[in-house]
Amino acid sequence: MMTYERVDAAEAPRIVALVLAAGLSTRFGGDKLVHPYRGKPLAAHIADVIAAMPVAHRLAICPSENAARQKIFRDRGFDLIGNDNPGVGLSSSLALGAARAIELAADVLIVCLADMPHVTADYLALLADECGAAAAIVASQTAAARHPPVAFARPAFDRLLTLEGDAGARPLLAAAKVLPMPIALAADFDTREDFAEAPPAQA
Repeated sequence: MMTYERVDAAEAPRIVALVLAAGLSTRFGGDKLVHPYRGKPLAAHIADVIAAMPVAHRLAICPSENAARQKIFRDRGFDLIGNDNPGVGLSSSLALGAARAIELAADVLIVCLADMPHVTADYLALLADECGAAAAIVASQTAAARHPPVAFARPAFDRLLTLEGDAGARPLLAAAKVLPMPIALAADFDTREDFAEAPPAQA
């Protein structure tokens, strides 16, 4: 597997990692991202993975008034971006993240969801490695579905600014390059049953 250190620093892409953590948890009946899972809040799993990666910047989109979610990411060195109106849909968070990535002169933006706790650094590195001039968007794929995490190259950032509603980047993924994702990494948590039915931690 190629890694971020595969080329000289002057040639390495400037990678920014973004976690979308502004959802309303309507199916959970509470704040799922601060709910305990394997000894820490659900959102802390992806935050810890990204905190250990050699990316240029770490960003998290959180509701502006949700101090508990903000603390999870702030404690791990993320820059916080407040979403004042998360109820308008996932696209609003993507637009905020893309705008900040443009300000940071990012070459690649890796977009993750805060409710996917099993995603690994190795998988995110593969996504970033596949993203560039030849593939402006690289999406994860399990079975026939394309979904986050997704890597966007700089030419795709402006398209993220124009998205609307709660479909997120889904309209852009039909033409994306895909990276097969192991099913064990792809679980996302929406309900309390998802926490109860999660497989045991791998040794």
